[in-house]
Amino acid sequence: MNNKTSIVPLLTSFKSNEIDIGKMVNHGDNLIKNGLDYLFLAGTTGLGPILSMNERKKVMDTFSYIPDKIILQCGSLNLYESMDLARSARESKIYAVGALPPYYFTDLKREWIINYFVKISKIYPTIIYNYPATTGYNITYDIVNEIKKNGGNIIGIKETTFNMNEILSVKYNVDNIDVYTGPGQYVLSSYRENLDGFVAGAANYGYDIIKKISENYSNKNGDKYQLILNKLISLSGKYGPISSIYDLVKIITGVDAGEPRAPFLKIPVEKFHDLKMEVDNIMKSNM
Repeated sequence: MNNKTSIVPLLTSFKSNEIDIGKMVNHGDNLIKNGLDYLFLAGTTGLGPILSMNERKKVMDTFSYIPDKIILQCGSLNLYESMDLARSARESKIYAVGALPPYYFTDLKREWIINYFVKISKIYPTIIYNYPATTGYNITYDIVNEIKKNGGNIIGIKETTFNMNEILSVKYNVDNIDVYTGPGQYVLSSYRENLDGFVAGAANYGYDIIKKISENYSNKNGDKYQLILNKLISLSGKYGPISSIYDLVKIITGVDAGEPRAPFLKIPVEKFHDLKMEVDNIMKSNM
């Protein structure tokens, strides 16, 4: 995809609230076959905070046949469990771990957050997962520099924020780091702002559109295809965040990626038909 690293936060496939390994592997293999560089396991789209530590290890082990294509989100409220996951990642020789900062407790001191990332990344190369809206913290470039100064092995940062100035501030103020946009609405921006790539939940179903963006980012067709992707992303919000992504995968790619786990619920059959109709209208009128 024009030398930009493409990372998809893989859906975790469930059946009756248990992980469905077969469907998860089938979906992941299809994404790699269609040009995505890495599968990001146990991220937001993969319902990572709902998974136990053993389940995170399980999904990582599931893809042991392509370790160089795997990133595991190991961040949690329990630093020692996160460190244990990082050790498991080291043993499995996957590409890297990703790590959310500790969330919920929004009054943690700056030095505590720095210590958290230093501890994890000293075990295994780490991509910081910066998602201020859900964690309560914005991991700014100066914090990243402090982590690295204290011996942390930070190789990248996923910026799930719509503030391009802050994203660029990391790119131009931190040495030797890959900066990825997080929102799917910013795939085009990752090309035009000369970032290192993107992490897009919409890539679970929209990889063909993303290919079009990568092929046309320097002309007006890039805007056209990003707008199509944005319309599909908006449907996900309309019909149920996360849950509807499973249905979008089935509608657009034909792959059965399973279903979500409670508290997320599968959307009703009648809503599935409404979603399919809206998807068909978007694709027919724009592609």
